[in-house]
Amino acid sequence: MRIRSEQAEMSTVGEYFDSTNLRGIDEGLGSSGVVQSLHGTPRSGELELMTGVPGDRGPVGESARPFRWEGDIADQAALSAMSTKLGAAQAGKAWRVVSSDTLVYWNGTGFDTFADAFGAAGPDGSPCVVSLGSVDTGEVGAPLQATIVGTPPNLVLHLTVPRGVRGREGEIGGPGPIRQAADYADGPHPDGSVPTWNGTAGKWEPRPFPGLRGPWSISETQAWDGSAGFGASQTNVGTSPNVIAQLAIPAQDSAWRPVVSGGVMLRTTSTDASTRIDAEVRIGSADGQIVALGSGFVMAMDSFCDFQPFFAASSMTPGSAVGVVPAGQPVSLYVVLRRNRGGANYTYTRSGAQIMCWARPVTTL
Repeated sequence: MRIRSEQAEMSTVGEYFDSTNLRGIDEGLGSSGVVQSLHGTPRSGELELMTGVPGDRGPVGESARPFRWEGDIADQAALSAMSTKLGAAQAGKAWRVVSSDTLVYWNGTGFDTFADAFGAAGPDGSPCVVSLGSVDTGEVGAPLQATIVGTPPNLVLHLTVPRGVRGREGEIGGPGPIRQAADYADGPHPDGSVPTWNGTAGKWEPRPFPGLRGPWSISETQAWDGSAGFGASQTNVGTSPNVIAQLAIPAQDSAWRPVVSGGVMLRTTSTDASTRIDAEVRIGSADGQIVALGSGFVMAMDSFCDFQPFFAASSMTPGSAVGVVPAGQPVSLYVVLRRNRGGANYTYTRSGAQIMCWARPVTTL
């Protein structure tokens, strides 16, 4: 068949329908008296077709891989760049494309896109307050148990936390603060104090340092505190007692006894053994408690009277009060020349004269 167009040009049917769009029209399955027709124009075409009978169900396909959530990815460009690194082993991974708010799923060979996976935000819920209730310890290896009780909006969370496995014993640490020990007495601890045992209380307690303090000294004309030293040398004098030096000792935080060393040079004028001049050290005055003695030589020759501790007491104990200077009290030690035998005169020489004192606390340990 040939068809003449308005331009009087002839076309074949095939040529006519080459530019025709055909569309099948489903008039309904099983409808009787339906005539199928085909309409065609250069601009469109309609072909009426009957709907066929449904076929058999096909075989069950392979299960989809489970979703493996990977989080957000910025945009399609980032997704495309990443796809070059994906294969069958990554099937199931899923991302949210932030720029389009869509869900993409890697099926092993390509992406499946779910545009409606993320919906709009729902309405705000009612506020709810959850307070922590009991926290118990469960068995080692048991799961964490969380129980919520109560009625919204007031809920209480109870936890049972599994006990941890006993760890490895750590290294031995350094000593802790001694003042926190159970057998250390409470109370102030002045600087310089040391722990001493109180047998009555059954505890250690702070007491002043029991060791020697000092020394304080005078050497010839110079005292430790800048005060006057020994008096000038004296020749053929008879004064007794004769104070030739005073050694000032500052107050201490505990009671103490002097431990004295040193000495002075003396010589009697007597050529026999009738006269002896001694050098003494006494507390507070020329007649105070004696704490050191340098015995003189009885012959008329120079002799150095060495100071040695001397208290003129028949017996001494740690608790004795002989020669003790009370705590908090400054004191001066007097160096005294005294005629303890005979009546002859003597000569004292300042050269080489020296006294040195250490303070020995009398705290009983």
